Amino acid sequence: MAKRVLVYTNHFFPEHFKINEAVDWLIISGFEVHVVTGWPNYPSGKIYKGYGFLKKSYEKKGNLSIRRLPLIPRGSASKIRLVINYLSYFFSSFIYTLFLILFEKKYQKVLVHHTSPFLIAISAVLYKRTRGSKAYLWDLDLWPQTLEAVGIIKSIFLLKLIEKGVVKLYKNFETVFIGSNSFKEIALKRVDHNNIFYFPNWAEKIIEENIILSDLKIDLDLEALKIMYTGNLGTAQDFESLCKVIIKNKNKKIQWIFIGGGRFKVKMKQLLFNEIKKEKVIFIPHQKLENIPTWVEKADFLYLSLNDSKLFNLTVPAKLQAYMAMGKPILAMINGEGASIIEKAECGFSSPPGDFGALDELINKGFNTSLDDRRKLGNNGKVFYNKYFFSGIRKRQLIKQIEY
Repeated sequence: MAKRVLVYTNHFFPEHFKINEAVDWLIISGFEVHVVTGWPNYPSGKIYKGYGFLKKSYEKKGNLSIRRLPLIPRGSASKIRLVINYLSYFFSSFIYTLFLILFEKKYQKVLVHHTSPFLIAISAVLYKRTRGSKAYLWDLDLWPQTLEAVGIIKSIFLLKLIEKGVVKLYKNFETVFIGSNSFKEIALKRVDHNNIFYFPNWAEKIIEENIILSDLKIDLDLEALKIMYTGNLGTAQDFESLCKVIIKNKNKKIQWIFIGGGRFKVKMKQLLFNEIKKEKVIFIPHQKLENIPTWVEKADFLYLSLNDSKLFNLTVPAKLQAYMAMGKPILAMINGEGASIIEKAECGFSSPPGDFGALDELINKGFNTSLDDRRKLGNNGKVFYNKYFFSGIRKRQLIKQIEY
């Protein structure tokens, strides 16, 4: 009989998160998986069409079943709206967990896919402690460090209080997966064992295959150096500094392309379009994942950034591996482990976050890089990715641990 795995996650398909592929790997490897998640609403802040009350709240296909629970969507992602979103899903998942404990057959394994908030772990720990299951934590978003880094909570007292709660929850997990080596010291202080495993991000299979769609028409400036960003346009990426650099270099033959949405997008347009021609900076709505390689194929450089904070200096943004997998050179305003990977892979250039002058130099370095050198940097990244981050490596690692 197949081992039963209970997965708790804040996000699941049709939202694009790595847990989607991880669940596929478990199913292919013979596990029976039940996913507990909320109504999909990321990143738009609106419930996806076709989901909600009595709409795909439960799905089953073979050994996979999915329970999508009610929540209040994130909306504009303001602080108060995020808190309401977090709490609404917490209450739904807690009540549903009581149902699973009382009426459902036991799941031998419990896997928590932790993106904010860490409240997702409470229900999983309740299940583990009452049913005696083995629990695994896949921690992609350190709390309370994330709350401090993005300015949601500034009170030292509250941060310490949350830290105590997180440590208590951590101690219930026999195995912890971390997305950055730099997280290991923090994780080890929270548990009474050494089962902390480096489990870095990988690119989705669609990104690894890098298929170019001939029927997707993209009209960009053929003569300009095209620098592209894909993903969330939020407050954690310090786009304000980037806007200053874009404006300073507005007379150069550079075209910027931003694909995606986020709570800084409106502000970003205001900062830029008062100073620069609209054809110099293009904002593209959120795209289907299968469209991204075709867009990226048109880019000369891919851009990523994170704010200057202790947490973000320990963090490797998931898009770094995706950029490397698509074989494009990278310009990054980032410190710590992310910058170290770019340097080791020789796949691009980086500058410290929050340093306007260094970022300006970085952009100009990219502008003056020859086509041959750009191709070499991109190829270096792809080779490095295949050696250290390829999805097949992560699949073997996950299945080995869950089977243990």
